[in-house]
Amino acid sequence: MDSSISDWSEIIKTRKPVRASDKIVCGNVIAEYKDNIIIMHGEFVSHQHMIPKSKVDSCDGNELHLNIPYSMLSRFDF
Repeated sequence: MDSSISDWSEIIKTRKPVRASDKIVCGNVIAEYKDNIIIMHGEFVSHQHMIPKSKVDSCDGNELHLNIPYSMLSRFDF
């Protein structure tokens, strides 16, 4: 996990967009649960993923960047 991310509550409050390592937008951060973040993708038919914080590469202030490609997101469905 990127140690520069210290304020997860601010990331959640602002519902930061999440982008996979292959630059595809995955959704927005909506919650934190233990060592995971929960992201939601879609408005009418939503998908939620519980992503380990260890899969977060960085936050540039505007977006959270994952260190996994979009194709791996389905492994974290719940």
